[in-house]
Amino acid sequence: MDLVVNGEAYRHNGQGSLAELLQEYAAEAGRTAVMVNGEVVRRGRFDSVKLSDGDQVELIMITAGG
Repeated sequence: MDLVVNGEAYRHNGQGSLAELLQEYAAEAGRTAVMVNGEVVRRGRFDSVKLSDGDQVELIMITAGG
């Protein structure tokens, strides 16, 4: 399925769950804020949210700095 992730075209080869996309991106679920089509997705829903062709996903990885 073709998605737009962080503003760039991305081909997702999984079954379409948001959790699978996070695994492909090696994004730690506990340290990633996610929006799908402009709506914030709570961490507890990552497994149940199904992505569709053309969805726009924003992944914001939270890192500590100093």
